[in-house]
Amino acid sequence: MVDLSWFVGATEYSLSDRNPYYSLGHKGFGMPPIRRLEERGPLQDGVTDRGYRYDPRVIILSLGIKGDDQADFYSKRSSLINIFKARNTAGKLRFVVGSITRQIDGHLVGNALAFDDDNRDRLFQRVGIAIKCPDPRWYDPSMQTVTFDLGGGDDTLVVPYEVPYKLGASTIDVSKTITYAGNIKSYPTIRITGPIENAIITHNTTGYVLDFTGTTIAADDYYEIDLGYSDNTIVDSAGTNKIDDLTDDSDLVEWAIEPSPEVAGGVNSISVSGSSISAATKIDINYYDMYAGI
Repeated sequence: MVDLSWFVGATEYSLSDRNPYYSLGHKGFGMPPIRRLEERGPLQDGVTDRGYRYDPRVIILSLGIKGDDQADFYSKRSSLINIFKARNTAGKLRFVVGSITRQIDGHLVGNALAFDDDNRDRLFQRVGIAIKCPDPRWYDPSMQTVTFDLGGGDDTLVVPYEVPYKLGASTIDVSKTITYAGNIKSYPTIRITGPIENAIITHNTTGYVLDFTGTTIAADDYYEIDLGYSDNTIVDSAGTNKIDDLTDDSDLVEWAIEPSPEVAGGVNSISVSGSSISAATKIDINYYDMYAGI
């Protein structure tokens, strides 16, 4: 059995338990629209393909309202309008079947609640709901976290982490792997907690780097890197923009957790390095498993 829910903030509204709404069908859950990028010279036959982008998707939900009497019917209809009324913040549509949970964020668009008399039979009415998802990717709402707890500091000799590593009094280079379960790339949020100098985060599999050579992140401070395309921000613990601390050869746009077959088996090898660290130093990589469709 498929369960559908709509989240407004932290409040969950079931759309498929027949209490009070019936889920009658849906469209737009599969692959999102794909746009090929092309260029053409004045004397060129054909075009040059420059890759692709996913366009926003529109999901159509078909719900049913059934009232015990006129008053009950209009009460349920009023509640549905309140749940799906236009808001500035995105709602979240959640799909659950068996062990699979997928979620997508979107806004109501157009004639979002189509209360047409043609769809009404006395105390039962079919309602169409249109949700536009600016980011067309589904995701598993359980955040994944990989922590590089550097654990360095004065004369530290034992580090229980993956090799290879190099350790001086306060210098370390550690590698870990992320076996990614999604099937479309995921742009993580990375937090570098100080103290650390010359922090470098390298995606060994793709070769992309985030390089803060020449920068010191003090104890009790952190840099948070949001690699989402619409964000691409770097701020410290006070919210100050620190994007200029990234070296020019860094890859703020391209750095991502990659799926198979873009990287073999979805295995992403990642290294972090830095100096002047302490036991408080760590780097957290937070990401969601992302999916092209259901």
